[in-house]
Amino acid sequence: MSSNIEKLFSETIAVLEKYKRKAYIPKTKEVSSQFSAKSKFGGFPYLRTSTDWPVCPNCKKNMQLFLQLNLNDLPEKKSNGLVQLFYCTTIDPHCESDLDAFFPFSKSVECRKIDISADPIKTEPEIDEVFQEKEIIGWIEKDDYPHSEEFELLGIDLEIEEEVYTLMEERNIGLTIQDDKLFGWPYWVQSNEYPNDRKTNKQMELLFQLESEDNLPYMFGDAGIGHLTQSPDNENELGFGWACA
Repeated sequence: MSSNIEKLFSETIAVLEKYKRKAYIPKTKEVSSQFSAKSKFGGFPYLRTSTDWPVCPNCKKNMQLFLQLNLNDLPEKKSNGLVQLFYCTTIDPHCESDLDAFFPFSKSVECRKIDISADPIKTEPEIDEVFQEKEIIGWIEKDDYPHSEEFELLGIDLEIEEEVYTLMEERNIGLTIQDDKLFGWPYWVQSNEYPNDRKTNKQMELLFQLESEDNLPYMFGDAGIGHLTQSPDNENELGFGWACA
């Protein structure tokens, strides 16, 4: 490797280090599905009433629980209660395409923040299949760096040479984490696609990233990546969208 490439590599990392964030990779274990307030992928959600499991307006079936985060147990505690992400996986009719589930605020997706007020209510859902429940039992802290699609927004004047990018991959530094993760920077498959708060128009922030077939047995289009975002102005304003190549 030439000294010039090493110099460019060092300069590139020095720029990106200024924007480094902490991301947290979930450690999981498969468990029997139970109605609980634990952080999890799939399985049964915490429900406040017998009618609390969101229903898709298109197929009239209950939506799949994709993610539940107990905010009291996160490595960076910012609030109390639960964040839940439900997504309709019915394919007949194909609710994902019928209701444009890839756009934030689709009617076939329910993102909500709720309080934990009592023991969960149990109910029998109307759903084709409930995904295997994976309880989140811990978090692995990692450094995360902005995707190149963020550079213009952040005012980063940087074009990464191919040889420099190869070094970044080999040394595992300066890159945006592509896996399921809490916080950090979004890995954009296409362009920068942050949604805005529907009341204040403020750009929302990444809360959780879902990669196709990582902890969920689900693929977003052609190996896409989804982003659960939250408004900095209102913690109850949540959105989920995804994109694929």
